[in-house]
Formats: sequence, C-alpha cells, structure tokens
Amino acid sequence: MNNQKLINNTYIIKKRISSGSFGVVFLGQDINTRNFVAIKVDKEKKEESSLKREAEILRRLQHLKHIPKLYWSGKEGDSTYLVIQYLGRDLTHYIRTYKKFSLKCVLNIAEQMIIILESLHKHNVIHRDIKPENILVGKEDEENQLFIVDFGISKFYKEQNELHISYKEKQPFIGTTRYASSNAHKGLSLSRRDDMESLCYMLIYLIKGQLPWQNIQFTSEDDKINQVGQLKMNIDSNELCQGLPIEFTRYLDYVKGLQFKSEPNYKYCLSLFRKISNAHKYLSRDLIFDWIISQKTDRDGSQASSNHFNSKPSLFKKSKEDLLGSQLNQSIEQEMNPLIKMPDKKRTTLTPEINRKKNRLLSISSNNDTVSDNDFNNSIMIGIQPSMLSRLSKISFNSNSKFQNSKSNHSINANKNQFDHLISISPDSDFENILNEYKRKSQPNQSQNQILKEDDTTIEFQKMNEGEEGIERKYIELKLRFIRARFKPRLNNKLK
Repeated sequence: MNNQKLINNTYIIKKRISSGSFGVVFLGQDINTRNFVAIKVDKEKKEESSLKREAEILRRLQHLKHIPKLYWSGKEGDSTYLVIQYLGRDLTHYIRTYKKFSLKCVLNIAEQMIIILESLHKHNVIHRDIKPENILVGKEDEENQLFIVDFGISKFYKEQNELHISYKEKQPFIGTTRYASSNAHKGLSLSRRDDMESLCYMLIYLIKGQLPWQNIQFTSEDDKINQVGQLKMNIDSNELCQGLPIEFTRYLDYVKGLQFKSEPNYKYCLSLFRKISNAHKYLSRDLIFDWIISQKTDRDGSQASSNHFNSKPSLFKKSKEDLLGSQLNQSIEQEMNPLIKMPDKKRTTLTPEINRKKNRLLSISSNNDTVSDNDFNNSIMIGIQPSMLSRLSKISFNSNSKFQNSKSNHSINANKNQFDHLISISPDSDFENILNEYKRKSQPNQSQNQILKEDDTTIEFQKMNEGEEGIERKYIELKLRFIRARFKPRLNNKLK
C-alpha cells in the first residue's frame, strides 16, 4: 500500500504497525491537527467487513473511559477503513520484555479489566476475545490507563427488545485458543461469563509467564483446540493457580460456575483482588504498572547521574577561611590531570620507576614524623582529596628526604622561613619556645652560608628529569604550595 495514501481527504498513512486475521493496522496522521491516529484496514476485499461491525460497537461505547475514540470509518475504493485513537503498546509487548509481571501490576490490570468488562456488559456487548494483544496502554497523561480494542468478533448479547440471546450448542470455536473459555472449546454460545473466565487465564499468564497448555503438540488447529479444551476442563483450579493467592482460585471457580444468562457479580470479583492488595498493604497509588516504575527509575537514575557528574561534592561547608583551600584543591586537580590522562604507553614505561620510588619514599617516611596523623586529618578539613593526600603524605620534608641528595651535597639547616613550613604542619602549644630554641641553635651555622634558600630548592626541583622523577617533583611542589598557602599566614600572625 502506498505509504502516502490519503484517507477521507484527512488522514495520511505513515507506516505499518501490526497485522492479524482481521487485517492491518497503520500509523496515520491527521493533516489538519497533525495528531497521530491508528488506521485499520481490512486485509481482504469483503462485502461484509468486520470493521463495519466494529465501528458500530465503538459508536455505542464512545462515552466510556477505556474505549478508544472513533474518528472515522467508511469505505474507499475496495477497502474498508477504521480510524481510531492512537494508543501505546499492548500488554504482549511488555510481557516479552519482563517475562512476567509483579503481583501489584497484575492486581492493577485485574481491577481495571473488571471495570472495563462491567462497562461493556452493561451496554449489552461481549468482547469474546480477551487477550494481552487486545489490551493497550494509554499515552502521556493516560499512561496508567488500560484500553480495550479489537471488537471484530464482539457481539451484542441482548437483542433490541432487551432479551438475552438464546443458548446454543455445536457452535464454531470463537476466540484465541490460549485464553478462550471452556465453553468456547465445548462449542457453546458465549456470554458474559466467558469474558470473565478468559480474563482469569490472561491474569494467570501475566503473573506466571506461562500457562500449562502452551507447549502442547498438535497436528492441526482443530487438534490444538480440542487438546487445550480438554486440559482446561480437567485441570483443577488449585493446580492452575498454584503459588498464587487463594483469591485467584476463588475467582476462577466463581466465574466457571455462572449460568449462561447470569450477570457476574462484579463487586465480588473486585473485592477478591482488593483483598489481596490489602493483605500486602498496597495503596491505590502503588498499583501502577511495572514498566512505568522501570521508566521512572531510569529517568531518576539518569538525572541523579547527571547531577553527580556536573557537581563536585564537598567534604565540609565552605567558609571565607577555607576559600583558599578550595581554590588550591581545584589547582591541584588541574595540574594532576596530565598525569592521570598520560598515554598508556608512557604510563607503562614509567610504572617500574614509579614503584621503585614509591618503595623508597615509604622507607624514608617510616624514619621521619614530619607529617603526623593529626596533620593528615587537618588537611582533609580544608578540602584536599583523601586519595591525593595518601600519596602526598608519604613525601618527607626533613633532613633525611630527597633534599639531602642534591648536587651540592650540603646538609640543610633551615632558616626561619623554612622552619615555618615544617612547624606549621604540626602546631604545638609550646610553639614559640621551640621556635626560639631552634633560632638560637641555628645562628652560628647561618654565617657559613651553606643553606639552600627557597628559590635554590625550586631550582633543584627544575633540574630533575621529567621522565624519571617528574611525578615525584609534581607531588613535592604541590605539597609545598599547599603548606605555604594554607598555614604560613597563621604562623606569621603568631610570630607577631
């Protein structure tokens, strides 16, 4: 069929959605409103089209909540068309995805379907083909609402004089083998009780994911109908509903015991499933579909992941005093990025050397206590990442460290500024006494002019080879910057 065919000068056929024994369903669009619609077309050219009967039933049911809107029906050329509301997926689509539904989901389906069937029956219509393929989910604001479709084999069970149709035997099989009632297999006329029985088979299938007669081997379609019918008639309700709440068994026994012309007690049927909800303490708002919960979880998870990615968590509440530490943290991250993003080849080459230096630093740090646990904890409070500090804390800043191995081979006797860096990490109550004592002892040595100034130390760092010791140099420089930026102002204030 031409995908651009215009129907009733209003609807354009877009693409094929599905097909069945009745015909084909296409996605269409109203050229005036731009709204999407579903267009059903008879598969064969017949004088008496099933779509004509379906349109008649839909017109009678248009004011009901769970019935799709009928926009237009008629014949153009050799085909009969039915244009109705475009809805969401059917239950078969979701059962293929989830294999089976949760109890909450099935209870929601059961309650809505009983209300739908009661509405149909009150308007003298029996559907006669209850199955997941004919139960569709609404779109957008109606995503938690079910719709029943495909009235191709539906029938008015009451005549115009409001008399119930007569009971007949040896009738042709009507419906879908998997979900049809026992009476359909027996060749009896169908009535309201048969819709209710088919609903029970559908619910059991949705919650268990299978029915006992699904894998029966058969030689022909008639053989399949007979074998499945025999199993439905002989199987015990308790066996069929094994593992389910007892109310499922009571529902099936009740609907199978109804007489041909009896009106089902819809309130009793609803009360059975609502009793299950109460026993599990499900609230009415909890009775939503599994796929809606899954979609909501995915959306929330995606949003949370996006927020986590775009935000940087803080270990403390920032204040003016800690603003410098926060900026230093960002600076450290920026300078460490080239190391993190180092090409695999180069990183592989440096790995042995890094491990060697790591072991050497561990041995050095074991002999010096320049950086204490208390200092480490205090550093965390100013916003430096713990993973960074675990590596920085292993770098020594006393006379046994890397500075001792410089080309000048001089022992470092720190002046007042260098001592500021050391002592500011581990503040003590006797700080001033220690400082004065250290200054007194270090005065004679200052005249010998053997001390590496701060600038001299920086020059020594710059002389290091980038390939062998560049990473360690980065760590040392960053830690020196950290010490100066964070603690030196506080030390100067004390000295004043």
